[in-house]
Amino acid sequence: MAESEREYIREKSLEGQASARERGRHGGRPKVVDDDMADYARSLRANGVPVPEIARKLIITSGKNKGQRPSVATVYRILAEDADVAE
Repeated sequence: MAESEREYIREKSLEGQASARERGRHGGRPKVVDDDMADYARSLRANGVPVPEIARKLIITSGKNKGQRPSVATVYRILAEDADVAE
């Protein structure tokens, strides 16, 4: 009985997520880094600028952290995504 109830809840949850996707809603945290900021970080890294310095030059343009700088870990993550795509 409990197993069938759990399966029913799971199906309804998946239906709700699909319905939200159709309406343009996506789950998860909003992205801090936009495409322009990521491109700027990539160009700085290509010119040999160290990652901590790149993080100090970037400023978040929207959301709760507007006006602050992304963490060094965030910059590394942006640059690592490029390395994954290139391979």
